[in-house]
Amino acid sequence: MAVESPTTTTITVDLIKDRAIDRPGLEADDFIRAIGSARPLEDATRIAYRELVRWMVKDYGYDQWDAYMMLSQCGKVRLGNFVDPKYTMGAAISKKYL
Repeated sequence: MAVESPTTTTITVDLIKDRAIDRPGLEADDFIRAIGSARPLEDATRIAYRELVRWMVKDYGYDQWDAYMMLSQCGKVRLGNFVDPKYTMGAAISKKYL
């Protein structure tokens, strides 16, 4: 069973030349979120947090361990997909901490 509803959505996609990413991420006005998909669920969560740490280091000047510690206190995790073949988790942090 799934909850689905029709919608009209407008998204903006920016192309940043000469910049590669390993996994998808989302940026809103008030947060950034990295996405991890894997099995088991713990691996999906680890991937999402790892990518969020890397994002904070690269774009916001955090030291790797400081980013990890900040996420341990202020990070948020959201389950996006809990079906086969992979689980999807999103790890986010509010921009007020960046």
